[in-house]
Amino acid sequence: MDNFQPPVPGKLTTAIVICCYSDKRWDVLNKAMEAATRQVPAADEIVVIVDHNPALALRLRAKRFETPVRIVENIHPPGLSGARNTGISASRGEVILFLDDDAVSDRDLLATLVRQLEDPSVLGAVSAIRPLWETDRPSWFPDEFLWTLGCTYRGLHAGPVRNLIGASMCIRRSVFDHTGGFDSGLGRTAKALPLGCEETELCIRATKALPHGRFVFEPSSGSDHAIPADRATWKYFLHRCWAEGLSKASLSLMAGSGEALASEKTYMTRTLPQGLMRGFADVLLGQPSGLLRAVALAAGLGATAAGFALGRTRAALTRRFTSVPARALERVE
Repeated sequence: MDNFQPPVPGKLTTAIVICCYSDKRWDVLNKAMEAATRQVPAADEIVVIVDHNPALALRLRAKRFETPVRIVENIHPPGLSGARNTGISASRGEVILFLDDDAVSDRDLLATLVRQLEDPSVLGAVSAIRPLWETDRPSWFPDEFLWTLGCTYRGLHAGPVRNLIGASMCIRRSVFDHTGGFDSGLGRTAKALPLGCEETELCIRATKALPHGRFVFEPSSGSDHAIPADRATWKYFLHRCWAEGLSKASLSLMAGSGEALASEKTYMTRTLPQGLMRGFADVLLGQPSGLLRAVALAAGLGATAAGFALGRTRAALTRRFTSVPARALERVE
């Protein structure tokens, strides 16, 4: 059923797109969908994209919602990029709020981000994304590396940013009209390494095509991003850093090292050294967890650098990189 509401003159029409793929996230997915239906003011439409899981799609279609929710199956190859591209085609709103299936949004999230887009120079906006730990937060986990969990990290400040974080981001439809969709060569899948950077690549591509536009971070509202116990481990932390390095290597070949790594240079020269100093200062104040955080900062940087080096070496040996951006997004009924 098409749940799109007729536009009000002078008002940006809005769509919420939630991408999901696993029955294992059923409980938190329901919370995410419930939060989406309770936005104030309400979105003009809500679309849930199911990534190649017919049983989950059937289960969702049997569910009753407080407001109309459209369930659509991913028509593109499996992965988050393909699911989002399906969501773009299946929705009509001038502004699209993308939410992860494990991100529970504040009631004013959509309104807060849409206000940013009332400035025509703003192409997209991202909210604060807060970690919601299933278990106690590890004492060693540094705020500077919350990006490994898809959350807002220390060092990210309100205002213009190079790229958005995908768990809770709002983008103008016109961006996709001008530049195409998310790149399926970078998007994460359920089975592969947790590669990413599809949001970064899109934002870089968009600002090249629309040089007077910008993306912004607005932390006054946000989402709680569920962090399961298996992601609060050293193994996942290092694995995710390694995968980020591989992704950045691919991105640097696609977009050029200058644009692909501009934010990372500031992060490495300012944010990480400040984090190390805080860790050592905590040790002097009698807090041994400060040393663990300092070790995690160094280990995370090392794993990311190793992944980046391997990615660039592989590319140099093969002398090619395959990328499949969705340039033309067909309408999904």
